[in-house]
Parts: sequence; structure tokens; C-alpha cells
Amino acid sequence: MYELPFGQGKQWGASGNKVLSRVISGWQIQSIFTEQSGAALGFGNALLLPGQTMADVALAADRRSVGQWFNVNAFNRVSGQQLASNIQTLSSAFSGVRAPRVNNFDMSAIKNTQIRERLRLQFNAEFINALNHPQYTPPITAPTSSAFGQLTGSYNWQRIIEFGLKVMF
Repeated sequence: MYELPFGQGKQWGASGNKVLSRVISGWQIQSIFTEQSGAALGFGNALLLPGQTMADVALAADRRSVGQWFNVNAFNRVSGQQLASNIQTLSSAFSGVRAPRVNNFDMSAIKNTQIRERLRLQFNAEFINALNHPQYTPPITAPTSSAFGQLTGSYNWQRIIEFGLKVMF
């Protein structure tokens, strides 16, 4: 939390109009920024097509989309050819193929106003997911699914703006 240096007893705006000083003083701001890489994806007991390697599965960032997060054409997608009772040789998770990253920014502004000696008013404005970034769930990694490789859901809130007013005595 950062208290802004404006108004009575602060660096700027301390002298001058009393009404203006009351309006600009007592402000605090805070923010929370979250940035995380996506989790490594696992494909279970999937089969790669002959000649394909895990290096062929990852797509460059500029080629990824909600409709195709990784190269689905590197996998055998025929339902009848999938393995059932075998020793799994494909790794359980791949560091080069990751779920979408987390990128979220929340912020708030608080205004404290002293009314009387024992009476104070506090105004809050909170912005949850202030930049309205979508946060997607990992893509479907079951090769026989019709949504294989697609981002089909999100888990974050849309932008939410909340205001509050509190009287403290």
C-alpha cells in the first residue's frame, strides 16, 4: 500500500485552499500483480505418430490460439488404435508444452477523511482483474476428444469494480 503525498501534512498541496487540501489528502493505492508460467501438460497414454517427437508438439507463441494450443497433428487420434494395457513410455508431463500463463492485475484506491476527532470516513474503490485479462484452463489433452488441443474454459472473474463507504467512530 502506498500513501499518496498530497494534502495536509504532505509534500504537495499542503498549503492553500482548505477544501482542495481535504479532497486531495488521505489517498492510498495498492495493487497485486500475478504472473506465472503455465503448468506443464501431460498427455496420459497418448501415442505420437511415427517420426514425431515432443519437440513437434509445442507451437511457437505466435501460432498458439484458443482453437489450437499445441500441434494436434503430431498425435495418433484414432480411437481404436489407442493403448489400454501397456507400459506407458510417454512422459507424464512435458516442460516444453505448457498451459496458458497467469497474468492478473488487481488494484484499489482508498480515501480516508477525518470528519471529527473520533469520526472518520473511508471510501474504497476496488478493481478485481482491472485489465480484464482472460485466464484460460489448460487445453484438452485427450487425443480422441473432439476438443483436443483447445482451450475450452476460463477460471477467472471478469473485471469487477466495487465501491465501499465505511464510517468509523
